[in-house]
Amino acid sequence: MQNQIKSLRIKGFSDEEISKLLKIKISEVSKYKVDDDNITSESTKLYTEMQKDLSKLILTEMSKDKRDSSIILNAIKLQADLQEKKLVLGRVIVDTKIDKGYIYKRDEEIVKLLKEGNKEEDIAKKFKISVLSIKQAVDRFGLNLDDKLKTLSPSIISETIGLDEKKRLEILNIAYINKLNRTQVRQAVNKIKNEER
Repeated sequence: MQNQIKSLRIKGFSDEEISKLLKIKISEVSKYKVDDDNITSESTKLYTEMQKDLSKLILTEMSKDKRDSSIILNAIKLQADLQEKKLVLGRVIVDTKIDKGYIYKRDEEIVKLLKEGNKEEDIAKKFKISVLSIKQAVDRFGLNLDDKLKTLSPSIISETIGLDEKKRLEILNIAYINKLNRTQVRQAVNKIKNEER
């Protein structure tokens, strides 16, 4: 209950709204405050708790005779997303909007460093990003995207991993033309993967 209350607080809900949503007394809600001066720490704790919940879900699903692999895969993906968010929160961000041109220059530098024999872990430390981000950078670089597709969010591009290059580029072009968000791209990718099974 404490985590639910704190989660809703971080999302901007008032005590009254939380009370109605969770069907508990306001006095119960007011016991759990979020330190506004340390919202980063509070958010990191929340993400950690969510990761634990996802781990429990994975273990529960894995113990079933007829396990649902899509539940397991989505839970793992969500855990990775939460870890990425925690890493981002741990950094001091001067400008919240990252220039996508910078990302592609960084991708090129990462690939160059890997070709020179540097380890992924060392490169990740240098750029203050995760090893997963290094793998995604290499993947983006390998796609050799045109300038139009480079305007898409890197997270949208990462959603297409697992498909062949031609299909990935088709989906990314559709995402660009129709201004699809990450969730919509993920749904399109899952549909193709399900059809291929």
